[in-house]
Amino acid sequence: MNYNAAFFGLFENTFKLFKREYGEDIALKHFTELMEQGLSKSYGNDFEKGSPETFKQLVGERDELVGLRVEFPTAASNEIIYRFLDDPFPNLRQEIKSNLLDQCYMNFKVKYILGDEWDYTTNKHLWNGDEYTEHRIYKKQ
Repeated sequence: MNYNAAFFGLFENTFKLFKREYGEDIALKHFTELMEQGLSKSYGNDFEKGSPETFKQLVGERDELVGLRVEFPTAASNEIIYRFLDDPFPNLRQEIKSNLLDQCYMNFKVKYILGDEWDYTTNKHLWNGDEYTEHRIYKKQ
């Protein structure tokens, strides 16, 4: 296991607790808030918003710090390919659909670093048996 299982396990357990106590919608809401609070602190606010290179640097450095292997095969002016080679939340596979969980942090990462004129789709996912999770982040037309 290459990623920081203890770090991500705390988030997994928090999600499971919220889901058991309050239901899926509330669990997703609180999980999103936890992600946003933690990520905003780690990314800071002293960066060039809207820059694919900045996204690659900030997200790549933070992911590395928490033990995730990621890659960015594309970081162009209107598109970023962001791949997770590790599954940070393997113990949530049976708890929630992958797209709902991914929204908890991907929406924030994209909007906070790149802005409202950017969006993303998920092309591949480890939970679907793919070799990695791949998000295509793109500038809206």
